[in-house]
Amino acid sequence: MSDDPHSTPDAPPARAADPDPRIARFEAMVARFPDRSPPRFSLAQALQDAGRHGDAVPHFAEAARLQPDLMMAWLRQAESLVALERYADAEPVAQEALRLALAQGHDGPEADARELLEDIEDGLDAA
Repeated sequence: MSDDPHSTPDAPPARAADPDPRIARFEAMVARFPDRSPPRFSLAQALQDAGRHGDAVPHFAEAARLQPDLMMAWLRQAESLVALERYADAEPVAQEALRLALAQGHDGPEADARELLEDIEDGLDAA
């Protein structure tokens, strides 16, 4: 019985390395529908939620390219760029998020974009 690998109390190392199931699901959707914005945005959001900002940025950017009025793609991309301390890159993205939030009448995202722009200004001043 002690020779049975399933009887050990420790989980196999591969379990710890399993990717987030949401990320894997959205990666499959992007592979299937590479020219559609919703799967890209969903993948980027899952990556951002996992703290993988560097991986999220290009997917947010592509979602925004595919659907330029997708305000949340601009806003979330700016958030990830700020998290990466890429303030100069984040500024025009956050400006576009603010422009779209104003044009679309989204008060919450407008406030978020304004706060991001303040964080960006602080980051640029500190550099």
